Amino acid sequence: MRIGVILDRLLRGNLSPDDPTTRRAYVADLIRRIALKESVKNSDDSISWHAFREAEKVTNAEVLDDLEAIADASKSKEERSAAYFILGTVGKNSGDVRFAHALMRYAALEQNEFSLSTLLASVEKVHKPIDVPLEPIFVFLNDERWLVRHAAIRALKNCDSPVAEEKLISLLESTDDQDDKIYCHSTLNQIGTPRSIPAIRQNLTSRKRDVKASARAAIVSIQARYGLA
Repeated sequence: MRIGVILDRLLRGNLSPDDPTTRRAYVADLIRRIALKESVKNSDDSISWHAFREAEKVTNAEVLDDLEAIADASKSKEERSAAYFILGTVGKNSGDVRFAHALMRYAALEQNEFSLSTLLASVEKVHKPIDVPLEPIFVFLNDERWLVRHAAIRALKNCDSPVAEEKLISLLESTDDQDDKIYCHSTLNQIGTPRSIPAIRQNLTSRKRDVKASARAAIVSIQARYGLA
């Protein structure tokens, strides 16, 4: 482990996400470390890399208020991206639906392409029950920025809304982008119903191997899920 990582740990002392007296300071410090720009040969020697791994283990949903306070106030896209990443990991680990709602609020506000893609990747991780509004995600399904559009398609995984399936079917039937199709297949593989199969089946004859393979996998998964195999 690099000496800088060791010193950074010593300087942090006893900050903890589970201690109400140090929680805000811990969250601020974790965001600082994730957003830190370093020049290292191996990424796993960096403070940032270790901070990402640490964030993936946080389970205490009480950090939500602290994350929102920092994300709301920050003008740094790196810090906002870090906050979005933590919202996703804690939302996934805790199962607290408030994190999904928070991410949707930020999806409607964030304008930076790379911060937005990080945010959408976090949306993908968390469960989105029927009462979580998905409109902030739907608007990006036709975004001209492929990074955002593809992240939005993937973000509809782990959701219960039948409207998400409808939106993906519509995109699948209208897009000429091969990667759009692959990501639609991947998401429908998880959330699709038999209604999706006709649109997916159109791509079984694609000349693109990944398009054809992902279409076949999605159909097999849907059929198995609904006892149609």
